[in-house]
Amino acid sequence: MPFRSGAISYRRFAVTGEAPNMLESKVYGLLREHALGELEPIKPGEIHVGWTAGRHLFDTLFDFERIGFGGGLLLGLRSDTVRVPPEIKKAYIAMAEDARLVPSKDGGGAFLPRSAKKEAREEALRRIEEEIGEGRYRRPKHAPIWWDFAKSTMFAAISADPEVQALRRLSIDSLGITIAPRSSGTVALDILAAKGRTADYDDLRPDALSSAPPEIELAREDGRRSSADRPELPWNANEPQDFLGNLFLLWLWWHCDTREGLVETPEGEVSILIDKVLDLECAWGLSGRTSLRGDAPTRKAETARAVQLGKWPRKIGLTVSQFGRVWECTLQGDRFEVSGLKLPKPEDKPQSFRALLEERLDSFATFDTALMAMYRAFIEVRTSRAWDSCRSDMRNWISELGATRKMVSVGV
Repeated sequence: MPFRSGAISYRRFAVTGEAPNMLESKVYGLLREHALGELEPIKPGEIHVGWTAGRHLFDTLFDFERIGFGGGLLLGLRSDTVRVPPEIKKAYIAMAEDARLVPSKDGGGAFLPRSAKKEAREEALRRIEEEIGEGRYRRPKHAPIWWDFAKSTMFAAISADPEVQALRRLSIDSLGITIAPRSSGTVALDILAAKGRTADYDDLRPDALSSAPPEIELAREDGRRSSADRPELPWNANEPQDFLGNLFLLWLWWHCDTREGLVETPEGEVSILIDKVLDLECAWGLSGRTSLRGDAPTRKAETARAVQLGKWPRKIGLTVSQFGRVWECTLQGDRFEVSGLKLPKPEDKPQSFRALLEERLDSFATFDTALMAMYRAFIEVRTSRAWDSCRSDMRNWISELGATRKMVSVGV
């Protein structure tokens, strides 16, 4: 399973606290103590979580050979919930009611006394509770986790807020560490805070890189306050600075079109290509979404028109190349969430399963370094005087998208 095999999907979580010494048995004992029992009592609506050693749902053999790799721990998170299908609940109540039917005195059939109706419901619920105790209706999930000590970061395939909160509690209770999910806005804050520039972060606001959609006039007539100069990006209502992730995707797209897909970073040049996936949404929350799948989605006429009418990228299919390695993934900008990351095959066949895992983790680390290097380069531009010139260039590029595509097609 990812990170051990196949494509990798993950969110970032910043880790605060001391990393354990993997050579000491104490850490493995703590993980074992906080593994999840197979039939631990659980009620509908609750979520129970525990660690696994990562290979599968019931893997609780914690030791260095299985989960200790380089400078980190390769774990799994098991989360169990209970969901009783409503049809079963209705059926059990109906069956309990049928058993309490009383014949009518006038021979007109049977009826259910009022007191029996409550008894039937209570009996049905007791039956369901007994079955839950036996393990029925349990819905386990297993998410891979890579805790990179050097980066003070967990990478985990966890998205739902209840699971994030459960992982946070488990991390505190078992390992004494605190985790916090990092979206594009909070990642940017981390980057700027490391340079003592948090004031720059607070001042960031989205810019209009194209005309507002025509629907903005109707919105104003309805009494809604909509500024043509300031996109709202409604999907970022809870984290306003997450607009940086969407702007980052647009910045990468601009690099693909105007700079041959080459992004200069302090860690070296990174080559990129946008392909297969492109999701756009109106930055003013007025003209809806556009989703494209297939080859060269950024080169379609409808794409150019959508961007010129105020749509920003939410998600892109991204190919990243650096140091002779090539990775493919889908990147959601605002959440800074990666899905379907395909690692390149190693040049030489690993001599053992552990060597294979070490190769995969090294490849993943190189990809993440390249991705973060590009994002740091973008944040540096966005928070410097160079942004005025860059913004002007991007506006011109957007305004010429359709004409540029037409000229290219004629030339071909």
